[in-house]
Amino acid sequence: TDEQTQHEEEYVLLIESGQAEKISPKAAGMLTWQLAKSEADNELYLRLIANGSGGFFLKDWVPITKIESVLENQPATGFTSGVFKSLFKGASANNAGFLAAVLRSPDICLLEGHPDKLFTHVLYPDWRARLNKLSAIDIQETITED
Repeated sequence: TDEQTQHEEEYVLLIESGQAEKISPKAAGMLTWQLAKSEADNELYLRLIANGSGGFFLKDWVPITKIESVLENQPATGFTSGVFKSLFKGASANNAGFLAAVLRSPDICLLEGHPDKLFTHVLYPDWRARLNKLSAIDIQETITED
């Protein structure tokens, strides 16, 4: 089965409702996302589920392994959200930026903002260790927001 069309019951939610601030200081509302493990391939997946201020985006599950593949090819000097466009099959311009915002969020925390360039991201030096911690989240340790 293609990962984009797997049924909902094939995913076990690890983080049911994570929150991320948008990157642009002019953008209102929070992004809501989920982290899950697929029962089909035992891999981690991430998806956007809500945009607090409206604006179109795709709710496709994105494999963490594909995110990792994109990240490992990025320069230490920084990169923009456009590097994530290849992870989405649709035409929404918002998805790449929204994914970058989620990867900057406290629960995921693989990226940080470039100190001098607002829309540029920098990988944390220990981003691989942080990614491995995500893989170690157990279903019993599910993080929930009140």
